[in-house]
Amino acid sequence: MGTSFSRRMKISLGLAGLIMPTMATAQVSAAGEASTAEIIVTAQKRDELLKDVAVPVTVLKVNTLVGSNKTSIKDYFSAVPGLALVPFETNGAASIAIRGVTTGGFTNPTVGVTIDDVPFGSSTSLGGGTPALDLDPSDLSSIEVLRGPQGTLYGASSIGGLLKYVTTAPSLTEFKGRVEAGLNSVSHSGDIGYVVRGAVNVPVSETFAFRATGFSRFDPGYIDNVLTGQKDVNHSKAFGGRLSALLNLSESFSVRASALYQKTKTGALDEEHTGPGYNLAAREQSVVRGVGVGEHEVQAYSVVMNLDLGKVDLTSLTGYSVNDLRDSFDYSFYLGQAPGSFSDATFGVAGAPLKERYLTKKFSQELRASAQIKDWIDWRVGAFFTDEQSPDWQRIDAADPLTGAVAGELALFDWKVTYREYAAFSDVTVKLSPMFDIQFGGRKSWIRQSYGEVDTGPYADAFEGGSPAIFPKTMTRDSKFTYLITPRLKLASSWMIYARLATGYRPGGPNSTAALFGLPLSYKPDTTTNYEIGMKGSIFDNKLFVDASLYHIDWRDIQISLVDAATSLTYNANGAKAKSQGIELSLTAKPWQGMTATAWGAFNVAELSEPFPAASTVYGVKGDRLPFTSRYSASLSLQQDFPLSDNWSGFVGGQLDYVGRRIGAFTGPPPAERQVYPSYVKVDLKAGVENGPWAINLFANNLTNRRGVLTGGAASLFPYSFRYLPPRRVGLSIARTF
Repeated sequence: MGTSFSRRMKISLGLAGLIMPTMATAQVSAAGEASTAEIIVTAQKRDELLKDVAVPVTVLKVNTLVGSNKTSIKDYFSAVPGLALVPFETNGAASIAIRGVTTGGFTNPTVGVTIDDVPFGSSTSLGGGTPALDLDPSDLSSIEVLRGPQGTLYGASSIGGLLKYVTTAPSLTEFKGRVEAGLNSVSHSGDIGYVVRGAVNVPVSETFAFRATGFSRFDPGYIDNVLTGQKDVNHSKAFGGRLSALLNLSESFSVRASALYQKTKTGALDEEHTGPGYNLAAREQSVVRGVGVGEHEVQAYSVVMNLDLGKVDLTSLTGYSVNDLRDSFDYSFYLGQAPGSFSDATFGVAGAPLKERYLTKKFSQELRASAQIKDWIDWRVGAFFTDEQSPDWQRIDAADPLTGAVAGELALFDWKVTYREYAAFSDVTVKLSPMFDIQFGGRKSWIRQSYGEVDTGPYADAFEGGSPAIFPKTMTRDSKFTYLITPRLKLASSWMIYARLATGYRPGGPNSTAALFGLPLSYKPDTTTNYEIGMKGSIFDNKLFVDASLYHIDWRDIQISLVDAATSLTYNANGAKAKSQGIELSLTAKPWQGMTATAWGAFNVAELSEPFPAASTVYGVKGDRLPFTSRYSASLSLQQDFPLSDNWSGFVGGQLDYVGRRIGAFTGPPPAERQVYPSYVKVDLKAGVENGPWAINLFANNLTNRRGVLTGGAASLFPYSFRYLPPRRVGLSIARTF
């Protein structure tokens, strides 16, 4: 029976029948930070001023997020133009989409994730890659969100865009550090949350320095389990740290090494149930005791070596990561609950909790060389390799719903996925004049994947022809070429206009359970092509920064999940075309001393360009909207810094985010209807004071306690379950630098 994140769909659908245009703003927070025109980004794998980069990129400054206790993607996604959040149904992790490039469901990720340009996580849904990495911002320098396909520089799975975590590098010049402690409370919770962070930078000599950081955080729960009587079950605790070192072996050769660790433990999923007997205002769920408990362990190691040979610069980027996700959810809706259900008939109990582990060990190596030829050509060439090993499993138990005591094992699904990619890439920037240049780039990728599975237990006996059910190994091979062309015209020292033609691809792969049941063994890659015109510039002595873009994305061979009529199993296939087009505009103004105002607005139309295939069990016709993305979204942020005395300064600020009406995942043909998620407005406030090395921050997130719906309902795995914005959180933090 299916595997991976798609396995959940296979079992449930089988049993149920179907189911700032570049916010070029840096979110600056405190007095003295760099203006927008001075912000450095690494979008093109080199340090550049944000105003000069011909890529639509949003930069989030981490000290703003930390000061407001916005520690997760779900806390700040609405501050980024074009970024949509879909909490994953079975573990609550953040699945993200950019500019509407998503069909929902359990297909491969459309947004790539990197830590210091090292790719992280599985490239496939079978390997557990659908949810995005959600790092605590403790030791990050910034978070960059690149919008539009990024296939030429960043490879597979970036057909919608890229999420870049940029860490803070060690400094050779200064011994310094920071400690912070904070408390917070959440509406509807009886617990108090806390956070403790620390960081230190130590220059050991003129050529060697290291940086060490650590954090611990408790986030209170606010949902009650009415079946067991437990309160505030969806609490979580996260802790971790990072150690990095910089060694300059000579003026031309440097080595930077980094080791990052993070572990998050959850007490329950943040799902809320609806229907008779539930009090929606009370935030309730009803699940088997112990369900929702999970752990997510992240390890990321990297070594970056830079060698200056005079006319050529060489860079080696080696990475190894471990993404280990263990979670659980209540499967009683399909295998339990009623008398005579599979769980009851097999072991005499009504509960059917499902536990699972998705483990991906990933190695990657990138080598690249860059050079300047006669002052008018910048050239770069490189090679890339990655190897992913994902031995994963799911286990469904029969258990007593009230006590969680396990009566027996209903099923064990054990599978392994491998993914290997080779790529060669190059880009050239030709400077035709001091004001005009053109960038050309191309990348050729070759991908090899394999999948095999063994299922055991009563479920395999009943539904898969006997235990053990052995699914023969399936192997697939793909190759793709991506390219970009970017002309850029500098009208003056502070204005730039660019056009961008860029492509991206998402790997296809094997279908789980296909070989045993005669389903299609594999599906193809899908591709996007982005046509874009953008403008960036500042006026009034850099007091107003403008960033605008107009784009159109063609999406071909889109990957969709289908259901086989004979077996009721789901599988991935290619079908239909789609498009995403829109306008993004952002402004950052400093109208008077101490005031920073940021505003952006985005309009996006993401829809099918042709209907789904006639045989498809999900229904969609030309013009139907793609799921989970709003047509209209906007954000307004204000902050005023001011002196209080000779030694004290302060600030007050607020942010208003608007997320428009969204449509849920595709469903079956009429009369089935897609879920509608209403628009909402979220308001955050903050204030603080500083005195030398001391800083005190106050914050109130989701001040009005708005219950913005994120996902759930029709076409969801559990149609009675919904996820909402976290409720109002109020807190205080105290920090000291040294």
